Amino acid sequence: MVPETMRICNSEDIKDNSLKVFTIYNRDILVGRRNGRIFACSNSCPHRGASLSKGHFSGNNLVCYMHGYEYDIFTGSLKNMTSWKKEDSWIEQSPNWRKSGNLRLYQIDEHDNGIFIDSVQLKEPA
Repeated sequence: MVPETMRICNSEDIKDNSLKVFTIYNRDILVGRRNGRIFACSNSCPHRGASLSKGHFSGNNLVCYMHGYEYDIFTGSLKNMTSWKKEDSWIEQSPNWRKSGNLRLYQIDEHDNGIFIDSVQLKEPA
């Protein structure tokens, strides 16, 4: 079965080692290119919902600016959550606060000077 796709931008709109947010079907989708490879994921951090577009790369991980959680942009896996404390005075009120799922990824492809995303996947419940 061939997925239904929609063109979201031109290839040159996503520079290497950059991030760009697109709102598609009322969802903020983060599209980026890391060392020549494109990826697409939810712009909402699985930990506490912060905007991942404000984060930065560390290898193939995207680091959330708010609590430092790191997610692999190609597998979606949570890779590191050791830097959640911004100050030594922070006290954990509940162990549930630290929990995080994996990053929601979207199928993305690049061809004919365009970047295309799986539109059927975007219509699925978040």
